[in-house]
Amino acid sequence: MRVPVFGLMLLMLIGCGKKNEFIPARDTAVNNSQTPPVIHPNDSVSYLALGDSYTYGAGVSQSESYPYQLAAQLSSQNYLINSPRVVAFQGWTASDLLAGIKAANVTRKFDLVTLLIGVNDENKGTDFTTYTLQVDQLITQAIEYARGYHSRVFVISIPDWSVTPFAAGMNRAKIKADVATFNSINEAESKKLGASYLDISAISELAANDATLTAGDGLHPSAKMYALWINRVYGDITATFTSN
Repeated sequence: MRVPVFGLMLLMLIGCGKKNEFIPARDTAVNNSQTPPVIHPNDSVSYLALGDSYTYGAGVSQSESYPYQLAAQLSSQNYLINSPRVVAFQGWTASDLLAGIKAANVTRKFDLVTLLIGVNDENKGTDFTTYTLQVDQLITQAIEYARGYHSRVFVISIPDWSVTPFAAGMNRAKIKADVATFNSINEAESKKLGASYLDISAISELAANDATLTAGDGLHPSAKMYALWINRVYGDITATFTSN
């Protein structure tokens, strides 16, 4: 969106600066079976979050971003999870995220992977064909990071930012329609590749009547909004821990 993009070096510091990360034995190899191993409470869980400013948590503290809130919720249910690995930054398009993943050189595998991308492509006018191809690549890479377990990859919908104060004076109807179009691509590519699609867009629209759901920058979700996202997606994510 209309925010500056800084260098990838900061991303590397963010993604690599976490200590004492759990690296369970099952991280050592990719299993291409369609039935992932069951994950019980008291088992270790590793988590990779891919995206843009919504994943990075612009406008809130790191602990208030949705990847860290998800990790905290898992921890509260006795899953052994440490800080998520985050590859995301403000202003990133799908193309930028592909480059960011390459620069981050993530070599390990994860028990779950989330992907939230596309708002900057919508905002900057990326054509639908190009975006579809890039999202296909991103979901494919996410599945590889999840050891080939399609069901452990979760594509999160783009929130509807047309309702935010930042969009005041803009064509809100067009923004809403464009976000819906990009989300339809995200959903279609998720289903095609076997990933899970989690729709939080309706929840994001609650910000139209509740200022506390938007961060101080007038654009990004607040910690309270991210908590609503987690309430929406948590059951869908943990359901895959015991089924395929």
